[in-house]
Amino acid sequence: MSIPGKLVEGVFKRVLAADLTPELITKLASVGVDVSGPMEPTYPRTTWYLAVELTAKTLFPEDGLPVQLRRLGGHIISCLQSRGIIKGAWLSMARLMGPRRALKQAMDFTDRSPVKVAITERAKNEFSISVDDTEQPDFLAGLLESAIAMLGGKAPEVSLEATRDGSCHFRATWR
Repeated sequence: MSIPGKLVEGVFKRVLAADLTPELITKLASVGVDVSGPMEPTYPRTTWYLAVELTAKTLFPEDGLPVQLRRLGGHIISCLQSRGIIKGAWLSMARLMGPRRALKQAMDFTDRSPVKVAITERAKNEFSISVDDTEQPDFLAGLLESAIAMLGGKAPEVSLEATRDGSCHFRATWR
């Protein structure tokens, strides 16, 4: 399965635009993500993974790759909020609902996502989250952890429990 160009465009041309140095833009183009012009309708997953890895290594050079990927996932979620891409009214409503209800409602929209996600509630502040992608689990964990924090979860923790059947299985908790 490929990654929609609109997703790649949104992440690199909108969310991360302020972080893209001329050097990183050149590196991204060398792996197939040219942010200087129109985006492709779709991208191979390998291109997406390379672009994410290059960006993580560039933005967080002091860390090892797993930490770089986790930090990039968190950074993307932070930028959605701090750069005004997610509007205050929506975020306020989601925070009122809290992570538990907001995550459950988000499941209604996963049919539009190139990555399939399944959420199972284990307890009031604990979910099992299955993602049908086994590449870059640290990136996915960073996205999930920061999303839970953005939705009002205190001290969120997302850990990889297993990788099987082409999916990553995470445990997400918060207070």
